[in-house]
Amino acid sequence: MNNKYSIADKYFIIWSFFIPITSWAIDPNIKGSLVSYLFAFLSPLVILCFYRNIIKNYIWDILKIILVLTFLALMSQISNLIYNIELTNVILINPGDYANKIFRPSLITQSIYLIPVILTFLYVKYLYKPTWDKWIVYSGFVFVIYGFFKWGYFLVMGQDGDFLTNRTFGDSDTVLFPYQTVVLAGLELQRFQSLTGEPSMLAFTLLPYFIFAVHRKVNFTMTVIMGLALLLSTSSTAYIGIAVYIIYLFICSKKNKNFFLSLLGIIIVSCILYGVFTEYIDDVIDKMIVNKADSGSGEARQADLLNHIDYIMGMDIMHNLFGIGFGYIRSGDLLSTLLVNTGIIGVMIFTYFYLKDFRIKVGNFIELGNNSILLSLFIVSMVAVSEFSYLSFWLFLAIIRSREKLSI
Repeated sequence: MNNKYSIADKYFIIWSFFIPITSWAIDPNIKGSLVSYLFAFLSPLVILCFYRNIIKNYIWDILKIILVLTFLALMSQISNLIYNIELTNVILINPGDYANKIFRPSLITQSIYLIPVILTFLYVKYLYKPTWDKWIVYSGFVFVIYGFFKWGYFLVMGQDGDFLTNRTFGDSDTVLFPYQTVVLAGLELQRFQSLTGEPSMLAFTLLPYFIFAVHRKVNFTMTVIMGLALLLSTSSTAYIGIAVYIIYLFICSKKNKNFFLSLLGIIIVSCILYGVFTEYIDDVIDKMIVNKADSGSGEARQADLLNHIDYIMGMDIMHNLFGIGFGYIRSGDLLSTLLVNTGIIGVMIFTYFYLKDFRIKVGNFIELGNNSILLSLFIVSMVAVSEFSYLSFWLFLAIIRSREKLSI
């Protein structure tokens, strides 16, 4: 590795190749024993040993985050102590335990998952350099290549070729989602998931890498391959994210002739391709979009969203504001999950924290990409993904926060 890289750079470069990986653990019997988490837990040592000039601000940022989280947790538990609540109408992280309403074990276990998130975010926020960009794209590309190996192996052999996934979920002895398939034009294909365990999680993980690669112009071929992987996931999460990205580009293109011409070219090429491959594309649209919109899982997700919102808004004002406790429930979307767990105050804090870097006026192509990542991930997570501990989600926020030189 080139000598121009510091200790912190080299540490992150190695770490970056594990950040997208969420279905391979060091020990499947130890929950959350991801390699990326191990790097996160050890990252303070790098700062303490080699970057003492930032230790004061680094520790202060950690304390501020802990104070906010502690305040929300205490207020929710005080609310639970004052008011009687029912836990039978929500999706509990620890199902079956309805009697324990104050300081449930899941509040502690789910809070532990915030530790690598915080440490990753702060490490990147303080030490990020533009020279990391290409390595971030390379790590996303390697992650995708393994996914294509799995996808191609199933296409040829008719069975899953994954030899790395070993992470267990809940009380099961095997991964929750070994693989899923979809039939297109009479051909059974494995839904693209790489090392995430589920196609929607692949889409959630890969979406910012794809947008990042587009706007850093690192490698055109890699960018196209990552975009293809998103499409092959056949996940509504991917399509929502891509739609948000394209719509945002279209809005910005009205102020920039080059963006407008590029989007116009994409539309023309898409129309030509549709004319040539009408039957196949109609089948893809039917399977990937129409059927998904009418699917039982889609209806269940929507029902859970509405049920959880009705649940928390029908409670007293204390619970409206602070929720019933972080880590108590998990819905299929982050909006209702946060709303029930942390209340209106928690949702407002998260929204401010995540979108404070969003710029109304975009100065260049990189800033446009930063805005696109923030907007796409925020909307996707709020409506379709409830996962908060995927480090890729926080990696790109930290890069943007670092570039903008903003405080916590």
